[in-house]
Amino acid sequence: MSLRLARTASEAYLYMARQPCEHCGATGFEPERSASEVVDGVLARRYLGACPSCGMWREFVFRVPDDASAPLDDGTGFGGPTPSELLDPGEWLELADAMFAQVPDSPVGLTDAQRREASGALGAGIAALAEVVKFIRPGADSVSPFAFWTERGRALSLDARWRFDAERLRGDLADARAVLSGFAD
Repeated sequence: MSLRLARTASEAYLYMARQPCEHCGATGFEPERSASEVVDGVLARRYLGACPSCGMWREFVFRVPDDASAPLDDGTGFGGPTPSELLDPGEWLELADAMFAQVPDSPVGLTDAQRREASGALGAGIAALAEVVKFIRPGADSVSPFAFWTERGRALSLDARWRFDAERLRGDLADARAVLSGFAD
């Protein structure tokens, strides 16, 4: 069995939450327990729990980074400098869009709690958009069409190919980071 790498616990949890239950199709899975183990000579983490909708038992197993001393999460994003093996660039862009949609146009008039919530959504959107950028190969002018392996990701790539242009992605990322500074406490 070839296990895909979960670079951080945040990435693993995000991936699991997005995967529909094989029985009822519900998403939003949160494991009840997890354990580290060795699978086929590779350090792995197994997550177990019941589907929140139908109760069917679910299990996910991911390879973890080789450096066991590295933290599971550093709080700055979903993974290191390499592209994700769990979500493709279309899925990351879809997540960024969903996070950015939760952010009001301006922080003016927001309570401190609303400002923190908007800042959190904006930060998550920025982290997701940064994940898309990791799929741009050195010297390439866009994310390769071959980088998309999910149905959802391929559909977004076909419907809005322009959104995966390297210059546009980097510009969008810089713009989002600038907006974040306006929401800072």
